[in-house]
Amino acid sequence: MMVADMEQDADLEFDLNTMALTVWAEARGEPKVGQRAVAWVIRNRFENPGWWSKAKGVPANTLAAVCLCPWQFSCWNDSDPNRKRLDDPATKRRADYQAIRVLCFEVLHESPMQDPTAGADHYCTHAVVYKTKWARTRKPVVMIGNHWFYRIGVQGA
Repeated sequence: MMVADMEQDADLEFDLNTMALTVWAEARGEPKVGQRAVAWVIRNRFENPGWWSKAKGVPANTLAAVCLCPWQFSCWNDSDPNRKRLDDPATKRRADYQAIRVLCFEVLHESPMQDPTAGADHYCTHAVVYKTKWARTRKPVVMIGNHWFYRIGVQGA
């Protein structure tokens, strides 16, 4: 599915909220360009479905499935300190979450030419790149804020 097709999707609200929660948990401490970059990784995965777009209990090949696919975005892992905050309804009332939700909506409506990640489908925090098996031997396509961004593809992880 392409982002342009989403206007007809009845689950758009759930998808957008899940995307925004993911970006909030993964990149709220980053500058806006870093938050946009994480949102673009989610969009890039959504537009190129594969193993990363399937999550139990969520329709496949949706933004929510991309975000909730096990072990893809650490904030959704039970062991992550952000996990409980994602389930807390108060999080969605926070000003920083609301701003990121608007940012995600904008990213979903931007031209692919505006992608600051050059089509990246993975990223890793700089602090743990050399401890992360899949990232340590790969060259990032771009570095934005504290994240290194990679274009690996469905076959490459």
